[in-house]
Amino acid sequence: MIFTNLIQTNLRTKIFGKEIEYYQRLESTNEEASELIENGEATHGMIIITDHQFKGKGRSGNSWFMSPSKGIAMSLILLESLSFKIAKLIPLVAGIAMAKTLNNRGFSPKLKWPNDILLDKIKVGGILCESKISGQSVNSMVIGMGLNVNETKLDFPEDLNESTTSLSIESGHAHQRELIVAIFITYFERCFEILQNSPEEIISEWTSFCGHLNQNVSFRSKGILQSGLFKGIDNFGQARIMIDGNERMFPSIVLD
Repeated sequence: MIFTNLIQTNLRTKIFGKEIEYYQRLESTNEEASELIENGEATHGMIIITDHQFKGKGRSGNSWFMSPSKGIAMSLILLESLSFKIAKLIPLVAGIAMAKTLNNRGFSPKLKWPNDILLDKIKVGGILCESKISGQSVNSMVIGMGLNVNETKLDFPEDLNESTTSLSIESGHAHQRELIVAIFITYFERCFEILQNSPEEIISEWTSFCGHLNQNVSFRSKGILQSGLFKGIDNFGQARIMIDGNERMFPSIVLD
C-alpha cells in the first residue's frame, strides 16, 4: 500500500501534490485523471496514484507493465492554460525531474527521447503526457509517470526481462516509493517554474541527461524505417536528427 501522508510529509512544493487521490487498483492513472478533469472534480497539481495499474498506457498505443505494490504508477494534473510552446516542453520537464530524483537516490540515469528513463541503457521508467487543447492553448494536461522500483527479475514478463530493470535490481536493495514520488513532484514543480521564464534552460538540462546525443539512432517516420545522428532537441522539443548531411526535425517518433 502507498501511504499518501508519507508523500505529503516529504513534499517541498507550493502547489503540486497538496491533493492526492489514491486507489488500490486502477486501469490507468491517466484515464482516471482525465475523467476527474471532465467531471470538474480535479484541481491543479492533484496527484492520482495507484498500487496496481493493470492497463497502463505507453506511447503509440503500447502498454506499460506494473507489478502490484512494487512500482509507481501516477499522474499529475495541470489545469492552468499553457501556450503550445510551453506545453510541448513539459514532457522534457518530467524527464528532467525524474532524472534528478534518481540522482538524488544515488543512481546515474539517462534520458531517451522523448519519454524513456534508463539505467545502464535499460528502461526503468517512462513518461506519457496527454493534453486537452482549446483554441491556441492547452487548457489541461495529464502527466503520467511509470517507474519500476522494487521489482525483481521474476516479476517481469518473460518478453520484458532483458529490456527492463528496476531500482531494486540495480541497487540491490528496496526503496520507499512514497519518498521517490515526493522528490519527483518537488523537482517537477521547480523545473516547471523555470520553464515559464527560461525554456532554453530546460532544453539545456534535458540535453545534459540525454544518453544518445551525437549517436546513430533508428526510428520509423510515416511507416518508413530511417536512421541518422541524434543532434539534440529544438526550442519546441522536437528531435534534431542529421540524415544524409541534412538536419531534420521530428515532433513525434519512437527511437528503436
